[in-house]
Amino acid sequence: MTKEEVKEQFGFNPETIGIRYRGWWIVEQIETKQKTLDVQYGDLCIKSRDGAGNPIDLSAERYGHYLGSIEDGFDTTYRYYFYRKINNEE
Repeated sequence: MTKEEVKEQFGFNPETIGIRYRGWWIVEQIETKQKTLDVQYGDLCIKSRDGAGNPIDLSAERYGHYLGSIEDGFDTTYRYYFYRKINNEE
């Protein structure tokens, strides 16, 4: 999926999320911690360095269908923000 497709389907530019943005992808594999947020295949995941005492991007919850965020289980300096498509009928 391209960044333009993400903007259209999720309603925002994924590169604007996270104080220390690192990347984004569409969820193809669901990990145990993600189940607590009801993450599903096709959701958007945005990776940032907002974990382990670093400030969290509080504005992240204002975009699209925000599911929540979790810290990385191995390296807690990373945080993952999750979103569902605006129109999830596909």
